[in-house]
Amino acid sequence: AMGFRDYLEKDKSSTGKALSKSTMRSILKTLREFILWLSLQDGFRKRIRSSHAEYFSLSRRDEAEARAAPVRPAPSVSQAKHVLSQMKTATPRNLRDKAIVSLLCLTGVRVAALTSLRIKHVNLSEKSLLQNPSEVNTKFAKHIDTFFSRDFPEAETVLAEWLKHLDEVELFCPDDPLFPASKISTTSNQGFEASGFERRHWKSTEPVRKIVNGAFVAAGIQAFGPHAFRHMLVRQAVNKSGSVAEFVANSRNLGHSDVLTSLRSYGQISRERQRELITGQKWQED
Repeated sequence: AMGFRDYLEKDKSSTGKALSKSTMRSILKTLREFILWLSLQDGFRKRIRSSHAEYFSLSRRDEAEARAAPVRPAPSVSQAKHVLSQMKTATPRNLRDKAIVSLLCLTGVRVAALTSLRIKHVNLSEKSLLQNPSEVNTKFAKHIDTFFSRDFPEAETVLAEWLKHLDEVELFCPDDPLFPASKISTTSNQGFEASGFERRHWKSTEPVRKIVNGAFVAAGIQAFGPHAFRHMLVRQAVNKSGSVAEFVANSRNLGHSDVLTSLRSYGQISRERQRELITGQKWQED
């Protein structure tokens, strides 16, 4: 165990960099749980004790570093609005892609859940998104009731247009995918092109990641992934919530059962914001 821990200290990731403390912690945690299980199995009890599992642990200093939440980049609300305004709706595919970014702005839904949503899960009149784990790929199979953020009325308009298109043009039913995969067909010159949609979900989350990254780049902004919208909404809640209850509601809206998850993993504030809150002096760039 001690030798393996030393090996992890010298090991490199696929990028050639040393393994992060959080990665090492995750590997050692898995091994620790395995040793605990092994110590209870016939044929191993005499040789392996539960106390041996503690050798698969980081030092106190490394453990603290592994637990420290890194500052994760996220777009501002203004940047998200700008990206949305720059996205086109000339074709059905354009409209679908813009509706994807709109739903991310409104809800911060995880990308795995987004790609498994059905039309019936969106309720425009209630401004809600139902993430039912029996039909939606939610993290830890959670049932999540999510309501639309009030900061993006333009996103609600786009989403309504997309739902109308699915109903009146594509003739989709409530159980069909909210964001269907593109239909690929051959062309006269033996090439391939997207033409219309198939009544099925995407097989992976990669198409959504490409759509979101491309939308930011096209708008002249640093590329962000779908998960960055969750960070954006939590930081907005940290800055704008007028009460503890309002922040708890925002945390629950993202599917966090513990409000500390929102604060630890998503609620970081910048050095400038910290200074402003403590001193009362608004920070200005030179």
